[in-house]
Amino acid sequence: KKKKKKKKKKKKKKKKREKRGGSVKQIIMLARVSRSAVARRAAPQALSSVTALRGTCIRRPSPLASGNNRARNFANLVVEAKKGDSVKKRARQAEKRRLYNRARKSACKTRIKNVVACTEELKEKGVKGEEELAPVDALIALAYKEIDRAVSKGVFHKKTAARKKAKVASVRRELAISAGLYTP
Repeated sequence: KKKKKKKKKKKKKKKKREKRGGSVKQIIMLARVSRSAVARRAAPQALSSVTALRGTCIRRPSPLASGNNRARNFANLVVEAKKGDSVKKRARQAEKRRLYNRARKSACKTRIKNVVACTEELKEKGVKGEEELAPVDALIALAYKEIDRAVSKGVFHKKTAARKKAKVASVRRELAISAGLYTP
């Protein structure tokens, strides 16, 4: 019974290894291919990974690493292993996070642009009192809220957020100074 179990385990391991792309010995054998055999068809620079071997790519050996003449006669083939499930899952998660973060950043930029556009519009019209700055203050509050939310979600660093808030505040301050409502 023990022998049968061992045989089954060996078969399972062998199947897993074949799924992953072969044993270590097979990969090492693929990694050392005579350049002269490859060069008959084309120069190593011109070869693509498809013409060499499927799932491999050719790398030229570095001149520093090749101490002897024999190393120059070989092209290094790097065998790309199949991606595991955990790697694929990480890639999916990273893509989701990237899109989420991009949306948050975009929302912050939009709010800041709205504040800047509103202040420029008011500069052209000319501001006469504090009451006319109310729409700008409302937009600034929304921008601050969006920036703070981005910080809490980990999209922005708190110092980056402080810098963006300062930019928004300076735009409003310039408007108030140009209208004569504020003296620094």
